[in-house]
Amino acid sequence: MTAVQIFNQYSFLLLSAIALAIVAVVLTRQRARPIFWVVWGGVFVGVVAYALMSRVPQTATVKLDTAADIRIAIQTAGKPVLVEFYSNY
Repeated sequence: MTAVQIFNQYSFLLLSAIALAIVAVVLTRQRARPIFWVVWGGVFVGVVAYALMSRVPQTATVKLDTAADIRIAIQTAGKPVLVEFYSNY
């Protein structure tokens, strides 16, 4: 994975972290009141919660040619299975 792909995949998190760090520096230099720190903490918790919930589960693509192969794959998977059928016609 190249640096551009990593940035593209995690750009929201990186930019959010940079913005939160800048706001924290400004709040520290301005000796902000506690309410501003509470708001900052709430935004921080929201970004972390979004990052944890937005993780996409990994999927695997398997080509099955016969109905028997599909039936066996579904029965032995041990977890939910999404079967998509594709036809050229």
